[in-house]
Amino acid sequence: MYSTLFLDLDNTVYDFSASSREAYREVYQAMGYGRYFPSFDAYIALYEPRNAELWTLYNAGSITKDELNALRYLYPLQHAGVPDAEAVAAEFFRRAMLVLPTKGILRPYALEALDYLRPRYRLYILSNGFTELQTRKMQSAGILGYFDGIVLSEDVGINKPDRRLFDHALSVADAPVEEVLMIGDDFAVDIEGAHAAGWDQMFYNYRNFAPLPFVPTYEIRSLEEVKEWL
Repeated sequence: MYSTLFLDLDNTVYDFSASSREAYREVYQAMGYGRYFPSFDAYIALYEPRNAELWTLYNAGSITKDELNALRYLYPLQHAGVPDAEAVAAEFFRRAMLVLPTKGILRPYALEALDYLRPRYRLYILSNGFTELQTRKMQSAGILGYFDGIVLSEDVGINKPDRRLFDHALSVADAPVEEVLMIGDDFAVDIEGAHAAGWDQMFYNYRNFAPLPFVPTYEIRSLEEVKEWL
């Protein structure tokens, strides 16, 4: 039924949440953030909700990449009343971007799913992640060779869920829309975007997101389930 699969990268194949926590913990300790926060968990409890809010704004085109990167690292410091918060946040960001791509943590069963899918389909990444990080993250995780191509929103200048990015990805793969499936963990970004572009979708709903705005073509809770449908 399908010839070509597009997979989101972060938190679908690559465990960005776990990898970023490892990286941020390393930088937190190296920069002595313990003088600002009672614990790393206290820091991350401030960072992660604000980061999610800012990514929503970035995906919608409401803020720029530079604004996203400045504001998400600045917020916990401002909340803690840290002097020279902007300079400290900028240094944290600089260090984090060096460390993060070295953390190659994959989602559970991601490698098994890729081993199963690779001989059967053409595989592409379709991601809103940053150009300077995504390939390095994939190399660190040992998965770059599984993919025929990588389509990044930053390279195109359009973010998921904008239909134009999905249309562009379709032209890159040179595949008919009826032979393409999108696999992703973010319903608003991956699934609604693919649906609007006329693609079939597989929602990787490991967070148990509900209620769903509509029923996707497929819904899985684990990447182990991929081979049951494909």
